Amino acid sequence: MADEGAEAEAASERSARPAFAREFPAHAELDALVAAFEAGDFRTVRSGAKRLASGEATEAVKRAAGELLDRTKPDPLATYLLVLTAVLLVALTVFWTLHSGAAAPP
Repeated sequence: MADEGAEAEAASERSARPAFAREFPAHAELDALVAAFEAGDFRTVRSGAKRLASGEATEAVKRAAGELLDRTKPDPLATYLLVLTAVLLVALTVFWTLHSGAAAPP
């Protein structure tokens, strides 16, 4: 009876996880990383996932840790657009500075 209750509780916790993490294997450290991911503590997720992926865990746990690590990386398109925006801001500032001064005296 106690085992059935524990299994039901574990199943209910799994269904409360994010959709991508529902198939992750049962592992205490991995479960803590998923909870940190849900809480928005991505620094903890990144450091723990790196440690877990390079440690002595099973292959399934390493894959799950790798997926968590991938989900905390910045979107490449967003990074590109941020850099492009910074370059345009600098270019427009330089242009404005060089071309908006008072006219030179004759």
